[in-house]
Amino acid sequence: MRRFPLHAYATCAALLIGCESPVAVMPPAPPPHSEPSLSVEISGPSQIDANGLFSWAAFAFGGSGPYRYNWTVTSQSGKSIMTATQQKLSVRVDDTDGDLLLTLTVASGSQQSVETFGVRNCIGGCPK
Repeated sequence: MRRFPLHAYATCAALLIGCESPVAVMPPAPPPHSEPSLSVEISGPSQIDANGLFSWAAFAFGGSGPYRYNWTVTSQSGKSIMTATQQKLSVRVDDTDGDLLLTLTVASGSQQSVETFGVRNCIGGCPK
């Protein structure tokens, strides 16, 4: 019978009864690193009742690094009113703007998340 170092024979014997050759025990490979899933929320008024400056804020979660923000504000007619690249958006709204659609795209690492937020313009009253 061939002799193996004690640790190799013990490993072999523990894994295979009657084994006569050493068995290399390899730990399982760790799972590949994955970024936490990126998500975003918008906070701010969903209805406006008076002319003025209004603000909305983006809250991003997950991803793998710094967040990059891109806001687009579109009027009810589909006309782009403005764009911005900060976490907070401020827009001066008056009765001629109609309802607004805020579209926020946030990127982090290799991920991107898009959220939309409707704002009802009730300056001068809204139908009930």
